[in-house]
This record gives sequence, C-alpha cells and structure tokens, in this order.
Amino acid sequence: MQRALLLTLISIGILAGCGDDAGTGGGGTGGGDVSGPLVIETDKGSVEGQLIDETRAFYAIPYAAPPVGDLRWKPPAPAEPWAETRDATKKSKQCAQIAVLTGEYDANSSEDCLFLNVWTPDAVASEPRPVMVWIHGGGFTLGSGSDPQYDGKVLSETTGAVVVNMNYRLGAFGYLALPELAAEDSGHPSSGQYGIEDQRAAMQWVKDNIAAFGGDPERVTVFGESAGGISTCFHLVSPLSEGLFSSAILESGPCDQAKSKADGEAQGAELTAIVGCDTAPDVLACLREKTPAEVAGALPEGPFLFDGEGADWFPVIDGYNLPEDPPVMLAKGDFTKVPTIVGANADEATIFFVLAGDAFAVETEADFEALADGILPGHGAEIAAEYPVSDYETPQKAAEAAIGDAGFICASRRTAREIVAHGGTAYLYNFSHSPAGALFSGLGSFHSAEVRYVFGVPGQLMPGMLTEDEIGLSQAMMSYWYELTAKGDPNYEGGVEWPAYDAASDGHIQLDMPISSGAGLKKEKCDFWDALYASAGG
Repeated sequence: MQRALLLTLISIGILAGCGDDAGTGGGGTGGGDVSGPLVIETDKGSVEGQLIDETRAFYAIPYAAPPVGDLRWKPPAPAEPWAETRDATKKSKQCAQIAVLTGEYDANSSEDCLFLNVWTPDAVASEPRPVMVWIHGGGFTLGSGSDPQYDGKVLSETTGAVVVNMNYRLGAFGYLALPELAAEDSGHPSSGQYGIEDQRAAMQWVKDNIAAFGGDPERVTVFGESAGGISTCFHLVSPLSEGLFSSAILESGPCDQAKSKADGEAQGAELTAIVGCDTAPDVLACLREKTPAEVAGALPEGPFLFDGEGADWFPVIDGYNLPEDPPVMLAKGDFTKVPTIVGANADEATIFFVLAGDAFAVETEADFEALADGILPGHGAEIAAEYPVSDYETPQKAAEAAIGDAGFICASRRTAREIVAHGGTAYLYNFSHSPAGALFSGLGSFHSAEVRYVFGVPGQLMPGMLTEDEIGLSQAMMSYWYELTAKGDPNYEGGVEWPAYDAASDGHIQLDMPISSGAGLKKEKCDFWDALYASAGG
C-alpha cells in the first residue's frame, strides 16, 4: 500500500483510546497475602510508586538520558544515576509533538520525555510474573505512554502480569535522516531510527530491572497497535532487538511501512533548508540550536495526506537497525523466531473517512478508482474491478473495504504466512466487535477499536466504560495476550481454541461476541492482493 496513503490511516491510531468466553487465564504465577514494596531499587536509583487498588504503579521512570542539546538526534544515552528516592507517582509529559487540535507545537510536550511506566500486582507472587511491554500508536508523530487509554492497571489486575509502556521520540525528533547524522559515529552509522532505538532502550531497561518489580525478564511480550504494531514488527526483524523479548503481538501494524534511506534523507534535507541550516558551516550544530517548536513545525503534516503532501516521519531503512526493508527480511527468514500474534479489525478504514471529512471524499466510481490508484500506483483499475461499486452500498464503502483489506487484514495474513514459512509460530486474529458507546455510530470494528478491550479502559473514541457483556470479551482477549506471554501459546483453559496459523488450513480466531474460530478469512480478496503486490514487485 502506498506509504503516503497509509500514514494517514495509521496516525489515527492515537485516537483510540463476550459471549461464552468470560473466563480469564491470567494470574498463573500465583500470589499471596504479602504486599510488595512501594520503594524499589533500579540500576540507577530507587523509585517510590503508589498503591492503586490492588496494583502498584510507578510512573515516569527514566530509561535513558534526556535527548536534548548535543544528544538531540543521537542514540539514547544511559540515564544519570540519582541519589535520593525518586517520586514515581506522577506521569511524565509526552514527547515533543504537534497538538492535534491546534496544529501548533504542544506546550504540554517536551524533548525531555524518555520515561516509562510500570504496573505490577500488589501481591508478591511465588515466582516471577510474565511481562507485557506496550508500544503506543500515533503514526510515529503523536501519543504517549501517559495516555489514559494505555493505562496498564486493569490489564495487570486481570491477568497478574507486569505491564510496562514508554514514551519514545516522535516526528522529526525521532526519525530525521541525514548523511551528516549517520557519519557522526563510525560505530553507529545510522540516522532516522532514534524513536525505534528509544523503544529498544526501554526494552533493555525491562530486561535489566523488571525482576525488582516482580517480573520475569525471560518472559516478555512486546506489543503495540498501529505505529506500535509496526514498531513491533521492526523489532522482530532488527538483529539489535533480538533477546529482549520472548513473544510479540502486532495489532493492526503492517510490516511494510519503513521509509527508504533516499526518501528519508531527502525529507531531512528539506527540513534543514526550511529552518535555514542548509548553508550553515556546521549543519548539525545549527539544527541542534533550533527550538523544539521550530523543529516540530518545520515540515507540518497535512491533516490527511492522501495527495502525498506533508511530512512522513516513518522510521528509515538505515542499514544498521534495519538491514533491509522488513518485508524482504521476513521473506528471507531473517527475523527473530518467537511466538507472534498478528491481526487486524474487520472495519479498519471506516473511521478514516469520518475524521477526514471532505478531504477524503469518495462519492463516485471515478473517485474510488483514483483512490485505489493511490493504494498501488498503476493498478487502480484492477482494484476497482475487484471491489465493484455495485457490490457495496456506496463508492465509499467499496473504498473502505479495499483499504482495510490491503493495508491491514491481508497484510496481517502475509506476515503470519512469512513467519510460519520460515519456522516461526504465528496466531492470526480478526477483531469484529462493534464497540458500545463509540463517539461515532455505524463504523463497525474500526481501526484501534480493539485497544479498549486489551486494556479494559475507555478510549478517546470510546469514552464509555465496557458493558457487562463486553467485559467478557475484554477478559478473554487479555487472557489470550497473557498466555502468549506466559507460555508462548495464547490458549487458556475454558477459552475458544485458537489454532496456530498455517497456510494450508488458513485458520484464525474471530474476536467478537461470542468468540469463534474460523478459516479462510477474506481468502479471495487476500489472494488478490498477494498476487497484485507480487506482480508489482512489492
């Protein structure tokens, strides 16, 4: 799928916020009546958290040094030790970014943002608990681990897991690519990957410190949605991330979204010129003297980038963190073989049309064909023929189906197939529940809708609490996610059997009310997209 088109779709991920399967498979590590400490010693100093119901919460723990001044656009450096016990009861600011509502630099954001949060059960367990490390979405330009929709308390209390999330550098701060930056350190010939390196530094912190919070550093799932799911795939293929996790979950996170080095450096040169540093004697010194607002606002994104205009701050194929394009690495079998859940939502694209308004209007068959050509240039007519408008209520509905299949549902199946073809284990899902209490009605199971059920808390597009029936779906999903972390297989006692994926049976689990297992999800459409991408060399 064309990256300029999908960037818009994935950036929506920041806005997110059953039946007979109400049992939970969590808590398998055992517990007791002894409460854990609220003051914990990390490798840099002690932190003091707070008890919230049955959960100990620790906020804003530094996992790296502030990436400011000379550390802007450098790999994350170790955090400085602290002598006094650090207050870990207040969440940190989000990483520097543009505010969605104003289009201006967000004064509530900061470059000094490399912090993580930990939620762990109050009760001390008889053995170390599985650990779940979340990477937030937001198109690599928005969001924060401090967002309430990613609060790990309910997930931790329901399953007994230790839950962690983090901030990581966004936008130009996280993904600026320039040859001058790559040449700064011959031992680290990379640029355009700082946010991904931040995530890895947080994962390394987990490996080094999570035992003190009751977690098992050998049983760690890295998981995320949208840009967080894409990031998770990048960690699967990056040799530098190997050994930091034992399982992975990609929620609506296609693996084909890295930016080429040439495109990344061209965008970096454009930013350099706009802020007036292209003729400076020392380009990098000039860039590092600019204010966060000047950097963040230099190449503003359009509100919706279907015409390809505006900044695209996706991670760059740098040859160091990402030796090659991730789909190429998957096809070669060059990735970490860990049990992996991968999937998407049944109605991924509906929310994009609502939020885009007139900027994303598909009112006629010609409009749809033009949009389809943006999915895969030169193939718009073929795509329109596969999704004839006459088969749908409106041309927009045809476009929604094509975008959802191409960018998410069929991309997830391709990822599962590559993992299994090269000796890995994958579990494919399709989330098809229409959330109760969503801000917009009639959107079905839109992009990011599953997040509320993974964390069990309201989201920005789903502000209401879960209904009694939905709590069952949420607990079941938490159990699947937890069991993958705990034992490398999502199945739990009393739950609907989730078959490991293989191309022959093409099985998946349908996350709905009730949950069911199935086979051949969107088979004809996905076979079409696989053949089309293969013929286009994609």
